[in-house]
Amino acid sequence: MPHINGPQDGPVAVTGASGYIGSHVVRCLVRDGYTVHACVRDASRKDKTAHLLAMGEQGPGTVRIFSADLLKAQQGAYDEAFQNCVAVFHVAADLGSDPNYGRPTPQRTFDSCMTATQGVLESARQARTVRRVVYTSSTSAVMGLRPGGKTAEGYEYKDDDWAGEGPYETIEERWTVVSPRSGKVHKLWTLERQAYAMGKVEAEQYAYRWGAEHGIDVVSCCPCHVLGPLLIKAHDATWQHRIGLMLQGRSGHRGRPNMLWNIVDVRDVAKAQVLMATSDVAKNGSRYMLAAPDSHGELTVQELLDTLAEIYPNVDIAGDYAPPPTEDQPHGKSAKAIRELGLRPHTTRQTLRDTCESLFAVASVKPALKRAQSPQTEAAKD
Repeated sequence: MPHINGPQDGPVAVTGASGYIGSHVVRCLVRDGYTVHACVRDASRKDKTAHLLAMGEQGPGTVRIFSADLLKAQQGAYDEAFQNCVAVFHVAADLGSDPNYGRPTPQRTFDSCMTATQGVLESARQARTVRRVVYTSSTSAVMGLRPGGKTAEGYEYKDDDWAGEGPYETIEERWTVVSPRSGKVHKLWTLERQAYAMGKVEAEQYAYRWGAEHGIDVVSCCPCHVLGPLLIKAHDATWQHRIGLMLQGRSGHRGRPNMLWNIVDVRDVAKAQVLMATSDVAKNGSRYMLAAPDSHGELTVQELLDTLAEIYPNVDIAGDYAPPPTEDQPHGKSAKAIRELGLRPHTTRQTLRDTCESLFAVASVKPALKRAQSPQTEAAKD
């Protein structure tokens, strides 16, 4: 199936349109002049839709809001929204960030990736107008362990890696660890331990097979640590929230793996998806890791704290937290997206600054100012 050419071809649909990445995809499409069918779980929630409608009012494209529950995708929840659409941007996933819907179980997390994607694809087929589906996967479907359950320190992940590095017969075998002391076998690739990664891997692989069978291209992107401007308060979650904690003088890392921050800008994730929909190079099965634009975007915890302190010298970044040495992983770049799609990414420093500025403005984060500030410094902007 050919790529789409632009907004003149017809409307496009975005699932998970109120989410962090989904909202930026909608904004990017509207700015390019598309008519966007923005799919949200509950269209009556103004806290999740007002910013999308405002995008449509600003134009030049337009926005229509549709209620479509991801967990009811197999019951045709997206049938109406996808009518007459030429492309579907399937961004939605149940990450448990909205307390109104409770914490997801491992099974619900898996189903929101794998089972729901099956339903989304069936609705795309039923529409009979969809040429291309752009699927938001994750680097959890790219990055992982070496054979024997060893961490892949120092390894540069490639776009065609699947949940880890090195030769293997199956992902399950690579994630199987034998205790050197007891000889006991530990299987780590299980629903209870890796529901999200398993869901993304299986959904991607299913989608490519489905695309080949039905003649509708499915192309995927795999974002890593996504930062950049928040558009609504609900976007203060995950990696962005941890930056906010650091600005408030807290570590943001206690209880978290001490790994590299491999940073990609949410605006670049959105732009890459639009480029994927219109690319004549991408085809069914094309896969783009969206990670650091270069080595400067792979920061140790200490380098991240130092960079934030350079940007905001008057803020007590992370308080007295002294991070332990950071593991030398995960490494991965957006090189293929830059080369094949023509993506022009933001610098990591700009991404961090814009993340922080939006945390101040949108999420009402109050920075912890250093003590003994001069009156002039106290009056300076956060």
